[in-house]
Amino acid sequence: MTKKATRITALLGILALAVLFIFFQDNLLGKNNAAGPADESAAAPAPEDSAPIPVKAIITQATALRDAISVNGSTVPNEEVAVATEVPGKILSIHFEEGQYVKKGQKLLQLDDEELQAERKRLLVQRELNEKIAERLRVLYEKEGVSLQEYEVAEAEVDKTEADIALVDAQLEKRIIRAPFSGRLGLRMVSEGSYLSPGTPVVQLVSINPIKLEFDVPEKYSRAVEIGTDIRFRLDGTDRSFQAEVTASEPNVDQETRTLRFKAAAPNPEGGILPGAFAEVQVELEEYEGALLVPTQAIVPELNEKMVYLYRNGTAQAATVKTGIRQERYIQVTEGLQPGDTVITTGLLQIQPGAPVEITEVN
Repeated sequence: MTKKATRITALLGILALAVLFIFFQDNLLGKNNAAGPADESAAAPAPEDSAPIPVKAIITQATALRDAISVNGSTVPNEEVAVATEVPGKILSIHFEEGQYVKKGQKLLQLDDEELQAERKRLLVQRELNEKIAERLRVLYEKEGVSLQEYEVAEAEVDKTEADIALVDAQLEKRIIRAPFSGRLGLRMVSEGSYLSPGTPVVQLVSINPIKLEFDVPEKYSRAVEIGTDIRFRLDGTDRSFQAEVTASEPNVDQETRTLRFKAAAPNPEGGILPGAFAEVQVELEEYEGALLVPTQAIVPELNEKMVYLYRNGTAQAATVKTGIRQERYIQVTEGLQPGDTVITTGLLQIQPGAPVEITEVN
């Protein structure tokens, strides 16, 4: 056999194998495709034969709802001042303890007043002498022994001495530093023997009963807050809620933040609320009667709408709703629900419209 004949024989053999491969592949694929739909149909259970999905639900009821906003605020003292002296002098004695509660007018410090006390004694002696001289001249004047002018000059000397004593008494009072109002003292900034210049701070004094609260409300809600409006607030790090009453507001809206600042007062008899604390303020705006509330997890967001699943005749039925005020755990439904509807709250990722469900708990 020639080389040419051998090459032709090999090519024919390869061609024959390719035809057989294609033939058997088509037959196998055809059988698989024919069997596929039948197998899937047999494997998939009928919807009506599936077991009910256990879920929890609530029955909607009309209730009162108060709209509120949450803003940040801070506590401030009712009164606060750095106690200082009006006149210069050396501290003679200190009459308070750090952190002590003091009453209005209570003596805190005594400055050196030795020179003023000596001047007052001199004026007292001078007043007594002038009074005696005036009395003698009065007797002589009644007997026409002296003129009226001489008698009046003596009386004027008595009055002048009285005025000088009053001036010294006022200067002596300024040497005593007193509490301008009742409150709690802070840390002492001076010691006995220190020389004080006018305005030198001695100790911080704050009044925290009632405690004040400052907070900013957005301009669009500011008209809903008035003097006398009750608010509630919580301090950072505690779940306890406190109540306060709005007492004042700024006259102008802040042009940068577009907010209006308010001040409220809250009773603080035990002093548990300290100034400077961060506060979360709940400002109530408007009350709605007959509102329908559902748990926030019951709302299923869609592309352009929101839905809830209702329990009806053992199945889950989808209902399109519109929502309103959102709270921490609940949200208001303004359209799409009626009082008495049973709203499914769990298993929402497993159910589809028309799916059989079984309620295990109703809240």
